[in-house]
Amino acid sequence: MTPTTTRLLKPLLFALALVLAQVATNPTASAQEGDEGIAIDIRGGLKRALIPLAIPPVRSLGGGDAQMAAEITQTLKRDLILSGYFNILPDDSFFFDLGTDGMTPTTINFENWNNVGASGLIKGGYKEASGQVVLDMRLFLVDKGTQINLTWQPKAVGKDRLRYEVHEFADAIIEYYTGNRGIFGTRISFVARTRPGEKHIYMMDMDGANLRRLTKNDSVNLLPAFGAGGVYYTSYKDGNPNLYLWKGGSEQLISAQPGQNSGAAFCKGKLAVTLSQGGSNTDIYLIDPNSGAVQARLTDHWGIDTSPTWSPDCSRIAFVSDRAGGPQIYVMNADGSDQKKITFQGTYNTSPDWGPRDNLIAFTARDERGQYDIFTVTPEGRIDRLTQNQGSNEDPSWSPNGRYIVFTSTRGGAGSRIYIMRADGVNQTMITETGGGFSSPTWAK
Repeated sequence: MTPTTTRLLKPLLFALALVLAQVATNPTASAQEGDEGIAIDIRGGLKRALIPLAIPPVRSLGGGDAQMAAEITQTLKRDLILSGYFNILPDDSFFFDLGTDGMTPTTINFENWNNVGASGLIKGGYKEASGQVVLDMRLFLVDKGTQINLTWQPKAVGKDRLRYEVHEFADAIIEYYTGNRGIFGTRISFVARTRPGEKHIYMMDMDGANLRRLTKNDSVNLLPAFGAGGVYYTSYKDGNPNLYLWKGGSEQLISAQPGQNSGAAFCKGKLAVTLSQGGSNTDIYLIDPNSGAVQARLTDHWGIDTSPTWSPDCSRIAFVSDRAGGPQIYVMNADGSDQKKITFQGTYNTSPDWGPRDNLIAFTARDERGQYDIFTVTPEGRIDRLTQNQGSNEDPSWSPNGRYIVFTSTRGGAGSRIYIMRADGVNQTMITETGGGFSSPTWAK
């Protein structure tokens, strides 16, 4: 590494320490009630059992094979398990002959399903012809013996789109029970360490499927952020930590100011970034999202200011600053005015992400034992803890509907892997079954 690279690397590494360093909860929010009388609490508060759902194996209604049927069934079950609202009943609890059960209210023996403890029943089948697949998926309420009219309608899709069609059906199930559309089929980008001295940007479906690598260089690539129809990220491929946009399979250089160009946050055509302008200090700037031209400097302080994240309406920005000693979460107006600290507990609070609902900012904090955990804070300073006593948990990012958070965790001892949880901290589930050394997951919004 050249002396010039070393000089430029030091301020970025210090700022990245703030970005990458990072508590069970009791937040409040409204509950949604389904027709069957089961209350679903999105933000905690109410404590209700998971909804018991029976999902017998999907059947072929013409064409197809056992592998396709199994893929449809497994994808649907995994989606609904990841949602955190359902208890999927095991197949071996179905003590009766499934072959005699139909797919209409008059041909289903609801007494049998009631006896196994099911509240909801999903029946499914599919037809395949000429490379196209049509699903026939239905939701029934067991106690009422009725079929629910969902917002989903079946359509013919290619085999390569079959998983996404199942995701859409799962989204409709979530919408029925909670009143809010699900997030299956959405995408998550993240960083993975591939070998010493190399980190790359990856993208996957939110359930961990369809993994692909975006960056093709042999350098360090960091801090992905969705925006402008692609993914912004910082790369050392040319020595300086420059900002790039990956879009449509190719990359575009956006900002190459001397020193740090990182922490991109895009909102309605505006791009906030962290720049050091060749010095050791970093501040928050607005730049043109296509050309990288500096439009405004939002912070101007001797402390390190980094990690901008927009409020849903793009009127305010949360960021990290160590101007009061250790790194804390601050908020300011979009023009840089009215800067104020909103975290006062703890000495190391970083990596904020402003959610799309409930005016909550998720962030990482280091506790008294040196462990990192995920918290939320309102702009008024009310804090709730979401993770605890399960390794170090860092880098939270909200789902597009604000009902879930993706994050990394070292629990299990196999390195840092990617998990999702409900916004109240419930149902923390790993979605990267293999590998480790993952960081900076970000959810496409």
